[in-house]
Amino acid sequence: MLKNQQIPASPRLWALLALSGAGALALDLWTKQWVWDTLRPGGRALVLWDPLLELAFAYNQGSAFGLVRRLDYPLVLAAITAAMLVWIVVTARAAEGTRLRFVAGGLVAGGALGNLHDRLFRVDELGRHGVVDFIKLNYPWGGSWPSFNVADAALVVGVLLLVWDLRARKPAADA
Repeated sequence: MLKNQQIPASPRLWALLALSGAGALALDLWTKQWVWDTLRPGGRALVLWDPLLELAFAYNQGSAFGLVRRLDYPLVLAAITAAMLVWIVVTARAAEGTRLRFVAGGLVAGGALGNLHDRLFRVDELGRHGVVDFIKLNYPWGGSWPSFNVADAALVVGVLLLVWDLRARKPAADA
């Protein structure tokens, strides 16, 4: 085999990408809908591990982890998400990948699609588009990490797995 020859991904690897992406997307959409229907009315929180972990409704009209408070251009994020999905597919097609790399790509894709779905279709009573966040990690000394959701977690875990896999499989430098 030639040194620089690329081996196309097998149908099993594509199925792994699709299944991990669909699983992340389904779990994200289901949990967000549950939070919307259960925790949003009345604004109550469900304490899972006092005082560190709770589920509490938050409506994020900005970017990831609320870093940008309000984003009036959901189509810009839709375009970024679409570009990221194209990049995942092109990258997967262009190089030999491991199972872990395809699972990571699926998690990133599922997370991106979950948040994109909310940005485009989730509208509150005031007509504002936003993303449902609900996982709240509280610091023991007070305060908390910005609320997030399953899609955010899938994105972060997917990127970490991808980086780990790429670093672990970095080819040795030619002598």
